[in-house]
Parts: sequence; structure tokens; C-alpha cells
Amino acid sequence: MPIPLPPKARTKVERMREAVTAFDWLGLWALSLGFCAIVLAATADFMGADIIGAGFILVGAAAIIALIVYAGAGRDEKT
Repeated sequence: MPIPLPPKARTKVERMREAVTAFDWLGLWALSLGFCAIVLAATADFMGADIIGAGFILVGAAAIIALIVYAGAGRDEKT
């Protein structure tokens, strides 16, 4: 039989859950992927002098970020 928590402990746990769910993990993921794409494109441009390849890396990363953020926004509207 589960033992119920006292009211004070319950509110503390609920506040902690709200703080964790309020953080925008999708935004952090998008920023980290964008930063990685910039570093990879800079490496392709400076080391291999491949301007077209660097452009494809940046456009590909932007497309992936846009698709995932769009899918995440659609999921948020449903809930």
C-alpha cells in the first residue's frame, strides 16, 4: 500500500517537475546542432577549400533543424 506524501513535500515535488518540463530542450538541441554545423562547415571550407560542401552542410543542418522544430511545434499544439 503506497504511503502518501505530506502536502508540503508534494508541492515541492510538483514545483521541481514544472521546472524541468519548462526548460526548452528542443531549442538547446537546435542551438547545439547549429553550432556543430558551423564548425563542420568551417573545417570543410578552411581545410579542404570546399565552399560548395560547406554550403551543403549548413543548408542540410538548417533543413534538419527546421523539420524537427516544425514537428515539435505541431506536437505542442496538440497537448
